[in-house]
Amino acid sequence: MRKWAACLICLIALFSGLFANTMLIANAQSITPDVPPHDVHGQIDAARDTLTQAMGAYRKGDYQGAFKLSRAAYLDYFELIEPPLRVLNQDLTLDMEFRFADLRSKMQLHKPPAQVEPVIASVRDGLVEIDSMFGGVGMVAPLIALGSSFAIAIREGLEAMLVIGALLGALRASRSRALGRYVLIGAALAIGVSALGWLILHAAIQAAPIAQQVISAVASLVAVAMLLWVNVWLLRRLDQKRWMETLSARAWAAMASGSAAGLALIGFSAVLRQGVETALLYEVLIGYSRGVLGYVAIGAFAAIGAMSGAAFLLMRSGRSISPAIFLRVAVPLLMLLSVAFIGGAVYQLQESGYLQVTSVIRNFPRLPYFVAELTGIHPTTQTIGAQVGLLAVYAVTLLILAIRTRRRAPISAAQIISGQA
Repeated sequence: MRKWAACLICLIALFSGLFANTMLIANAQSITPDVPPHDVHGQIDAARDTLTQAMGAYRKGDYQGAFKLSRAAYLDYFELIEPPLRVLNQDLTLDMEFRFADLRSKMQLHKPPAQVEPVIASVRDGLVEIDSMFGGVGMVAPLIALGSSFAIAIREGLEAMLVIGALLGALRASRSRALGRYVLIGAALAIGVSALGWLILHAAIQAAPIAQQVISAVASLVAVAMLLWVNVWLLRRLDQKRWMETLSARAWAAMASGSAAGLALIGFSAVLRQGVETALLYEVLIGYSRGVLGYVAIGAFAAIGAMSGAAFLLMRSGRSISPAIFLRVAVPLLMLLSVAFIGGAVYQLQESGYLQVTSVIRNFPRLPYFVAELTGIHPTTQTIGAQVGLLAVYAVTLLILAIRTRRRAPISAAQIISGQA
């Protein structure tokens, strides 16, 4: 059994290493000198807002208005930051001038929005790069990225550990300990399939003919829906006794299959769901973490280390983990993560011109770029309204669950198999 467990741990370490290596390479950025901002951040904020309005006008067919707004983004705002920018990076300054010119040219020629969006996205990317050059990322954004990554990995990983642990415990209790290798084989296969699925998902998103911001927004909304469902599901299982009854029933249901293939399939399905959820959540988180991807990798490694340490200590002590403890920590973190995702999704749709923009920047200052991206908090009525609305949904859900709290009957294996639990 220990041999198979060691193989599973090695496989997890392998995929974790590949993940971290990818994140660290993508995060590699040159360090720039500390130059006074000269209100660079304010000018960049204004330019971004103007470009968002330009894309919205262009999608509505107001080509003249969109052209004037794109020209204003350059003349009224970007030109003001060109002098200090030339000191830091002359090549980037010239490149940004070309990007703005290309944008205005395509708008004058009334090119389809699908051809204008990549150009305007390129201009925004350049503005983000300039913003980071003058101000850096600070410490708030890295901590948010690290915490979000840790929350995703620890929640999905611990649930998988609990299910696999219950299955192995049932086999041990029935004196069929040797069959545990098939459960671990199934779990290992699920990890491999999840990793492969993530690579395919990432490649598909990059190769899609649709604007990347629209794809990211759709993926974010799917992640929000999934997190909403997962959070409600977890809230209903904050009772440790009921959680353990669920796991025990699953274990005995797996035993009922009576075959090695059946046990491997149970281990595979138990881990695959967590793997698919993890792949989608990390894909969305990575999209919002440009510039701090290294901290996303650190958060994932920290979660893997914490789970490995906890599993080792529990195996040595012979005790079982308390699901209620990690649930009470994981649920609030996942709630906040979904609130961040929905804010980012709405803002991406606004930047693509699909949603109206009502700026409240005078009453609600924009956060630093990396913090705004990771929290989804942008100074528009629509993004803030979406986040407040989702928080209200969670508040109502908590209230309903509190009202309906009552003593529940034990869960049977038959209920698990039929999907009633």
